[in-house]
Amino acid sequence: MSTMQQTEESIRTRRVTPQVGWGLLGGGAFFFVGGSMHPGEDPPGLSVKEHLHLLFQDPAWYPSHALLLVGMVLIAASLVALVRGGALASVPRAQRVGGIAAVAAVLGALDMLLHLVVASEASSIAAGEGTPLTDLHVVAETLTLPAFAFSIAALGVIGASTRTIGNRLTAALAVVGGVTYGLAGATFLFTDSLNFLFPGGGVIGLWAVATGIGLLLRSRATNLAAPAT
Repeated sequence: MSTMQQTEESIRTRRVTPQVGWGLLGGGAFFFVGGSMHPGEDPPGLSVKEHLHLLFQDPAWYPSHALLLVGMVLIAASLVALVRGGALASVPRAQRVGGIAAVAAVLGALDMLLHLVVASEASSIAAGEGTPLTDLHVVAETLTLPAFAFSIAALGVIGASTRTIGNRLTAALAVVGGVTYGLAGATFLFTDSLNFLFPGGGVIGLWAVATGIGLLLRSRATNLAAPAT
């Protein structure tokens, strides 16, 4: 690596506070564990509300989504801090995609809060009564989940190719997790044929963990090199 490249990378790294790295690491861990605890019952042929009613009755619903919510909040806060801190500003396309991912993550965190509390309408679904929270949730999730997932995939690829954030490994995790999670979320209202892809969202958690570790290591290396420079 040339001296100029080292200098540019050092500037980018200095703009990334350790809190961003730790936020992505912790958020990814919560997101992955919460996703792995998600109720998995998915018999074929059910309507959307019948499917949700079955999930709402699972005792794992609340702990799973509480962890997912914490993970989403940490990831969203970290992406916002990453963009606002200017770590991606030297590459305009990375800055744009990072901004989109940050906004999508914030909206995703709000939807995850709704996702957590919507199970309170389980009895209303069973009784055939009105379910305003559930109705709002399924529409919001169909919009916010793909936006978050696909923007993470794009950020992973562009970040790695421009050396602003991540590497080839994290890019692969972002693509696998983002595409599978995004496709499942985008089609949930219309078909259950891609519901089996939902667990792919856990790979986004692994992306966040790996990316956070990478940022922390880069920051540490830059700090160690700073006195010599």
